[in-house]
Amino acid sequence: MEQHIYHPFDVRMTEDEEIIAIVEPDSYIQEMIENDSTCWEVDVDVDYDEEDHEPYLLVTLLKDNGQIFMAFPYGEAWDALSEKGVITVALLTQFDLDHGNVHDAITISIELDTFLKGFIAGAERMWEAVSEEVEGDNEEK
Repeated sequence: MEQHIYHPFDVRMTEDEEIIAIVEPDSYIQEMIENDSTCWEVDVDVDYDEEDHEPYLLVTLLKDNGQIFMAFPYGEAWDALSEKGVITVALLTQFDLDHGNVHDAITISIELDTFLKGFIAGAERMWEAVSEEVEGDNEEK
């Protein structure tokens, strides 16, 4: 069966630290969001970009034969996901977003469980410790 992979064209954070992933709508992703008979799965991983010398939090929301993939560089999004742990997916076109036509957007909010929030908090602490150690080593040279 065909896999449907989506990447938000815009990701924003609200004042109360909720991540909003804005995805271009199509019939399959709309069906994914509106289908209450199956559950969302969330996969979280961390990767390091050798070129940017920066860690990324990789979050994939999976349901049926579709997935929404997001990558967050180290920073505010990591804090928001480890503390509040909510990602809202909004189906909007770029035109609607640019013109403020957001009231009729199809949305779903997915809350991360305590295990995933703890994983993200641990990754954040590990990166802070590693980067402090590397900075210390560089200062000694």
